[in-house]
Amino acid sequence: MKSFLILAAFVAAACVACSETETRVARSERAEPAETANRAELRERAALGEPQTPTPVAERFAPEPSRADDTEQGMLEEVEERADERRAWIERRHLTAPGVDWRAIELANGEREMARRNAFARARADGKAGALAATNLWTEVGSKNQAGRMWCATLGTDGFTVYSGSDLGGLWKGNLAGSSWSPLGDNLYGGVYEVASIPGEFVGDPDVLLVLGASNALRVTRDEGQTWETPSGLGAYSEVRGISRALDAAHTLYVLVQNSIGGGSAALFASTDYGRTFTKRYQHGSAGKSSLWVPRRGAAAATDVYLFVKGACFRSTNGGNSFSPLGVADAGASDCILTGSEAGAPTLYVALSNGGTWKLWRSDNGGASFVNPFTIGGFYGTLCASSFNPSIVMWGDIEAHRSTNGGANFQIVNSWGSYYSSPSNKLHADLFGFDVFVDPASSTNDLWFFGTDGGLYKSTDFGATVQNLCLSGLGVSQYYSTLTSKLTPSLIQAGSQDQGYQRGTFTPPSGSGPSTDFAQLISGDYGHLTSSDGSHARVVSTYPGFILLAEGETTANLSTLSFPAGASNDWLPAVVADPLDNKVFYFLGNQLWKYTRQTNGTWVTSLHSNQNFALGGNYLTALAFAPSDPQRVYAVNDGGRIWYSTDHGVTWTQSASSAPGQQYFYGNAISVHPTNGLECAIGGSGYSTSGVIRTTNGGANFAPENSGLPQTHVYALAYATDGSGDLFAGTQQAALRWNRANGTWSSISSPTSGPGAPITLYWSLEIVDNGATARFGTYGRGIWDFAIHPVPTVTFYGTGKTNTHTSQPYLTASGTPALSTNDFRLQLNDAMPNKQGVMIYSATQAQIPFQGGTLWIGLPITRGPLFTTNAANFADVAIPIDATMVGITRYFQGWYRDPQHPDGTTVGLSNAAKVLVGP
Repeated sequence: MKSFLILAAFVAAACVACSETETRVARSERAEPAETANRAELRERAALGEPQTPTPVAERFAPEPSRADDTEQGMLEEVEERADERRAWIERRHLTAPGVDWRAIELANGEREMARRNAFARARADGKAGALAATNLWTEVGSKNQAGRMWCATLGTDGFTVYSGSDLGGLWKGNLAGSSWSPLGDNLYGGVYEVASIPGEFVGDPDVLLVLGASNALRVTRDEGQTWETPSGLGAYSEVRGISRALDAAHTLYVLVQNSIGGGSAALFASTDYGRTFTKRYQHGSAGKSSLWVPRRGAAAATDVYLFVKGACFRSTNGGNSFSPLGVADAGASDCILTGSEAGAPTLYVALSNGGTWKLWRSDNGGASFVNPFTIGGFYGTLCASSFNPSIVMWGDIEAHRSTNGGANFQIVNSWGSYYSSPSNKLHADLFGFDVFVDPASSTNDLWFFGTDGGLYKSTDFGATVQNLCLSGLGVSQYYSTLTSKLTPSLIQAGSQDQGYQRGTFTPPSGSGPSTDFAQLISGDYGHLTSSDGSHARVVSTYPGFILLAEGETTANLSTLSFPAGASNDWLPAVVADPLDNKVFYFLGNQLWKYTRQTNGTWVTSLHSNQNFALGGNYLTALAFAPSDPQRVYAVNDGGRIWYSTDHGVTWTQSASSAPGQQYFYGNAISVHPTNGLECAIGGSGYSTSGVIRTTNGGANFAPENSGLPQTHVYALAYATDGSGDLFAGTQQAALRWNRANGTWSSISSPTSGPGAPITLYWSLEIVDNGATARFGTYGRGIWDFAIHPVPTVTFYGTGKTNTHTSQPYLTASGTPALSTNDFRLQLNDAMPNKQGVMIYSATQAQIPFQGGTLWIGLPITRGPLFTTNAANFADVAIPIDATMVGITRYFQGWYRDPQHPDGTTVGLSNAAKVLVGP
């Protein structure tokens, strides 16, 4: 069972720049080794301008420290301190005017996008082709094998399907072998922290799935994620403390809510109509944090509900309609997390917080009385017990802690560092979800699930050993940055959250799902990948505390450098490679530092400019050189102040930006027009001002570029390199395109413009494939490619209707279905001679019996060009192409009158052509 601890110190932690409020448990970072004397020495040398010798990664990252019990609290405190720094970074990025709630704005954005996708899915189900005209311009790259954070899991009602919730990657469906993963949450806003499943309403229907997601929102799907709805009846609440289900004939779903954070009283709601409506069954009489546990097997699973409020236990034997008080473990407790074991009376375990310290309490008599066998200290609020062995209980923080003696003492399942040498059977760091069910392979055994920052695991031996279920196909990687080599375009390097610095070789997709495996070269969190010439000869990036060098086009040898001594910088500070010198890169802080590689392999740090960039803010957050004129440079800081330089960044002039509310603009991304150095766009926090501003006079003034742009945070910007002058953007939950012709932004990830891409955070962006592809790194759904210029293709399918001369008419093609050539033609072969006909087309494919033949195209059908077959049973038909057709797939079929057909009908039909129109 997954806890519902919400610590004030961990608000919004789970999402990284997420849109959620009050996430389920503490967001933490895995602890890295403490700063070494060598690293401190390097800082001193940097302060004196002395050379730094890069530290090989093997020296910097020694084996993880000993994890004896007496050091556990210290390690956790270090982790929480780093997490606090990161949370502050997220809040700074989402800069707003006083009183503006950016999470509420993003929730409204998400609700609108979900409504659009629901309408699209229903239109598709109804066969309405208007919403289906566009082809899929998106390709999922990966990673295929490096999973990110998973929060929860449940078994499907068949006992073998697994549903699992991820951070910003939605809900997933797989199996107990860890294969056949498919996304169910791409149309769902925010993460999935909890999930419960019940059978579908009618025989053959999919499971009904209730999930807890962003901003404490509850959603239900009945069609495996095609559409999502919000159940009614819950009224106003501030926090969801738990969801569960009863094993009863009504398939009851439970939701425990809190009326107000830090106070208010608990209320239990239940649904018996497959999650459509919830009715309040119980309102607790006094204020206090609450927790829920429902038995998972036996007769009690149909009727019993256990409730903890602060330090007291209550039990219901009538499905939560009324509760009887049981024992009090700690009357002074302020928060609680409850779990239990059906073995015993049952055996209950509860973690109680009193004065900031968490203690584990146990009841061996069904909640009548409690003993305190163990002091946890601090943890992630993750607690669960075996269904069959009352002595086995586990709690989680950086690692999973397991007791086999009722909580008297605990041992870790494995150290976090051991994952890297054995990811298939060692838990990744950071345990955010434990869920236990009856093993479908053995009615007397547990099936455990573990949600970690590196994917989902299972155990069938009470947690003693584990198996990684995410080694292939679970596309939930969390990326800050990607860099595709211009020298070897198949090579991709990526910086991720908690899955380290990665490298992969692009694998063309052979179907749906992620296509490319990535190797993790070093653990940790990395961003701002940059290279002087776009190759991988030397890639520079940052970790919160040092600079990482990856050198070698095909080898990626790793070493590290220290930050400049005395620098004031962001949590994950930006670095930018010099486009004119591959031995130079720049570090962005309150000033601009230059790192220069010497002939002996050392690096010298110096101030590149005397400009103080802490004006109106604290430090630079983005910088970009003009591709057409590298002497021209643009920079922005965390307070929205903008500078430009015409001498390669040595001297700077502050822009007189005309954008309103500029003090609420945290600059985050800069892109300079590829051929016009005087044009530059900057993106950032767009909740109290425009999220994108643009200059056309070299930075002297910037103006809002916000037509069609939602209130959102813009993480990444990139100009198209095809001469169109269009802009692409990665935002909090969508990928966008700015059309220069009409000056308007529109979503390219929403299915209203094609099948679409997931609702998730699009953190990074680069233009690859010689300008043909926009590559987005997302935080939660891996790397996705958008085809800026789709490759025109023609494929044929189906068979024609037999003619009186026993042949079947069929289509062939000539020319290219592209706007640039406009020479595309379809030929009708082996038709009846001298017949009049029409080339009909549709937006969808179908197979509909029609007058003795088959319509291979869907309804509605549009009349295209007319034709007349010649004496040789042939017609050559020109298919005009216009700009509105680019990126569109159309399905064509030849139709003609044939009164002599032996079946008495009056038409002839060809096979069909599927045509994707290119630019």
